[in-house]
Amino acid sequence: MKSEVYKEKVNTRDESVARIMSSVALIKQERQFDLRRATRTVAKRVEKFIEVDGGIFYTLTLNCCILLRSFT
Repeated sequence: MKSEVYKEKVNTRDESVARIMSSVALIKQERQFDLRRATRTVAKRVEKFIEVDGGIFYTLTLNCCILLRSFT
């Protein structure tokens, strides 16, 4: 994604945001299966971490898990 966004010099913040959004849309369209699989894998790891009492990172990982579920 980074190489696609910065293929040409970015001059403004708006241009950067537009390229990032375009790249995300392309990834979602062309690699939807891979994206879902990756987010499910991360979500499973986070859930397991929470199950075994992740300690100091509990709140952080719980929020991460909730965020990841919104993408699957």
